[in-house]
Amino acid sequence: MHGLARHRQWHRLVTAVSAGIAWWALQADARAQPTIIYFIRHSENEVRLIRTNTGGNVPATFVEECTPTRSCCIQPLSALGQSRRDALAEWFVRHGLAHGLTHLIATNKPRTVETLRPLAIASGLGGDRDGDGTLDGSDIDVVPGDGIQQYPADRLECDPDYEKTLDSKPLIVKAIHDLQPGSRAVVANHSDTLYSIITEATGVDTSDPVLFPKEAGSTTRVRNFNDLWIVEIGPTGAGMLLKHVVFDIALERQRHQ
Repeated sequence: MHGLARHRQWHRLVTAVSAGIAWWALQADARAQPTIIYFIRHSENEVRLIRTNTGGNVPATFVEECTPTRSCCIQPLSALGQSRRDALAEWFVRHGLAHGLTHLIATNKPRTVETLRPLAIASGLGGDRDGDGTLDGSDIDVVPGDGIQQYPADRLECDPDYEKTLDSKPLIVKAIHDLQPGSRAVVANHSDTLYSIITEATGVDTSDPVLFPKEAGSTTRVRNFNDLWIVEIGPTGAGMLLKHVVFDIALERQRHQ
C-alpha cells in the first residue's frame, strides 16, 4: 500500500515537472519570436464642416469644426483618404497578413482610427463577429470593441492636454514597448511624430532620406501618405527595418463627357 502511494506521489511529481517544462518551453518559444510592427502615416484628411443654418430657400452655409482659437480642428479622412485606407486593408489581405495581426494602434485623432477601420474588420480584431449587434474587439477606449486601441484611450480629438499630435506620442511609444514577443501590430500615426516614434520605440535610424522621405525643409516630418515601414524587433529589443513599401495610389479625376 505504501509502495502504491509512493508511486502515485512520484507520478504526480513527474506530471507537474513535465507540465512546468512544457510551460517554460512555450514561454521560451514565445520570447524567441520576433515582433513585427507595420508603421504608417494616417491617410489624407480634411477639416470637418458643420452646417450653420437650417437650409430652406437660403444657400447652406458651413463652418469648420475647430476650437475657438483654432488650436485644434476635427479632421476626419477625406474621400481620397478613405480610398487609400481601403487599399491598405486590401494589401494586408492580399499578402496574407491581415489575420495574423494582433494589435491596431492609433491616437485620439479620428484620422488615425479611420485609417485602420477596414483593417480592423479584415483582420477580425474588430467588428460584430457574432452578429449580436455589439462590437467584439478587445480594445477599451472611446469606441470600445472596434478593434483599434487608441492612445489616450479616453480622450477625443480636441480635448484639453491632447490637442496636439505630439501629446499622444509617449503613450504610443509605451504601447509598442509593452507588446508581447511575437506580436504583429499596425501603428497609424502623424507626419510630425511617426519617425521619432519609430526611433524611440525600436531604435531604427530614420535619417535616410530615401527610406524615410521628409517634407521639404524638414528633417523629421513624413512627406507622403503612401509609405509603409515594416520593422522587426528581436529578443534583445533592438529593431531592424525589414522593408519599406511604397504604395502606388493616386486620385484620378473623372472626365466630363
